[in-house]
Amino acid sequence: MLHRGNERQVIADNLRPILEGFPPIDMLIYGPPGTGKSAMAQYVVEELKKHSPQVLSGTVDGFGQPSRFEVYYKLLRDMNEFVMRDGTSTEKLVDMFEEKARKQPMVVVLDEVDQIKDEKVLFDMSRYQKVAVILIANRRDIFASLDDRIRSSFSGIEEIRFKAYDEKELVDILEDRVKYGLRNNSVRSRELQKIASHASGDARIAINSLKLAAQKAETKGLKEIPGELIEESFSTAVEQNKSVSLQKLNDQQKALYKVLKERGEVRPGELYEVYESQVDSPRSKRSMRRYMKDMHDKGLVDIRGSTQDRIYSLQD
Repeated sequence: MLHRGNERQVIADNLRPILEGFPPIDMLIYGPPGTGKSAMAQYVVEELKKHSPQVLSGTVDGFGQPSRFEVYYKLLRDMNEFVMRDGTSTEKLVDMFEEKARKQPMVVVLDEVDQIKDEKVLFDMSRYQKVAVILIANRRDIFASLDDRIRSSFSGIEEIRFKAYDEKELVDILEDRVKYGLRNNSVRSRELQKIASHASGDARIAINSLKLAAQKAETKGLKEIPGELIEESFSTAVEQNKSVSLQKLNDQQKALYKVLKERGEVRPGELYEVYESQVDSPRSKRSMRRYMKDMHDKGLVDIRGSTQDRIYSLQD
């Protein structure tokens, strides 16, 4: 991956101790969407396994596996452990996982970690001394609202920040995709620059824009991707990205998003009052602010003003 050499090296260095029988360094990889967090974590883990086949690994998507049962079920399946869903208790899965963790070095990647509903998962993971835990999130403050025991257990975690790509870096990434995926001279540099300038540091949107434009050009029988297809494809890529982000909101965030959709611009006090009246188990005002910041990072919500005169609204 281009422009992520330093981050790759830090992740690899933190995992190296498990090969020598020592406790690894747990990591929190954080940064805005589309900065390569998940892809880089997976790449380093797979490279580690190529050199050391005895290493086991599993990856959990906090959105797709939000419960404790789903987390351990997915991890065991990733480690080629056949498990019957029906009739198997969560504690049985935990016991099976712990037995594996005692016998072989292991890496666990918890992606979208803030979407995992059961805090006990994080408490569990903090107890496994020989398991390297990689947490991935958009925000740095994922421990702020968690139990003191969890915060204490992860107090030594190493934070690795993935900054948004700048325009030049995005152009380099797009040029690399062109080099290995498209015909020579199929797209001009100024069109790649146009994509990069509008992508707000998000490589996923930039890459998808190029991919969609190339597909449309091929369908039309064009040898070169024109600027109008770039514009169309960029809008489509943004909408697709927004759709995915909406699907990954938790129930509390969906309730807040619904209020904004119905009311337009809303101040924090009014937003919380309406939200509190519409959900069965409303979270605290602090949690609400955290949810709003997360949706802002995902490009769904606009936040204007200072703390005293803040206004929330949906992004166009």
